[in-house]
Amino acid sequence: QLTPLPARPALLVCPGIHVATPAAYQWVDEVRAAAGRRGAVHLDLSVLASWSDIARLGGNDFEAPVMGRHPEIRAGFEALAATGPFLCRMSGSGSTLFAVYRSEQDRDHAAQQLGGRHGMLVPTTIGG
Repeated sequence: QLTPLPARPALLVCPGIHVATPAAYQWVDEVRAAAGRRGAVHLDLSVLASWSDIARLGGNDFEAPVMGRHPEIRAGFEALAATGPFLCRMSGSGSTLFAVYRSEQDRDHAAQQLGGRHGMLVPTTIGG
């Protein structure tokens, strides 16, 4: 059983670009078919016990194919990542992006840096 992660300040960037989930799955399938078969992965749940572990291991298979087809999402992701979060990812099949910060001050500074250039910003807290 996983212990809930501590609450951390986060920033959502909603680019306002519609990504059809069925299309996104098709794009991931195309990437996987080209890459060949991968073996099974065994993950010890203890590696998901902290935000730093999540940041180190976290990933999203949708990111590369979706951002490859939507450069605006990639630009928003790169701008968000440049604000200094310890974790930055696309949520699900897109297009919302999120970043997790060490402090509310860091998150709020990131929001000021981004302005509205890459979409609607939603400051929030995740975990806890």
